[in-house]
Amino acid sequence: MRKLLLVFAIVSGMLLAPPTASAQSTVDVIVGTLDAFWAQSFADAGLAYESPRIVAIDGPMTTACGDIAPDFGPGAYCAADQTIYYSTAWSPNDPGAEILWWTVLGHEWGHHIQWLTDTGISTEFDAEQQADCFSGAFLNYAKDAGLLSPLALSLATGVTQSAGDVWFDVPPDSPDHGNKVERPEAFMSGVNGGIGACGFPG
Repeated sequence: MRKLLLVFAIVSGMLLAPPTASAQSTVDVIVGTLDAFWAQSFADAGLAYESPRIVAIDGPMTTACGDIAPDFGPGAYCAADQTIYYSTAWSPNDPGAEILWWTVLGHEWGHHIQWLTDTGISTEFDAEQQADCFSGAFLNYAKDAGLLSPLALSLATGVTQSAGDVWFDVPPDSPDHGNKVERPEAFMSGVNGGIGACGFPG
């Protein structure tokens, strides 16, 4: 699993839009908050932490996990080069929809956490569910820190639900992320129980 490119499922109903100036600044804020959150979590658990690389995909490129292009989806993690990739093509149509970035980057960072330490996963499904859980724990932290509103947290739950696998519309070689019930349940486990409820050691 560590050599696979793990892609956050495309959010149904969301359309590609031209990049906006606010998209980059939003990503910068989220990345800084995620890094601080996980660095502290690892320190509290007595574990060594390393930040992932963050790369914007604004054109076709080759990664350690294979070729990638802006229209592949909003985000992905490649364990082979410890990099989170995000697509500049996925700029929210509505400024309020920037919660997409919080949710997607929180999920992909969860895959980096799985690479850094033993979180008890054994299947791709477990990995995706746990990444949703980690995303929920992070977004709840952001809410408590005053960076997100309770409404934004509810919207993030909806984003996770809308990205659930639909049996008739899942490519045969894609990871099993969980359906539209399983994904929000995993996300809310993190919201309510924190990273410990997701299987983070310590």
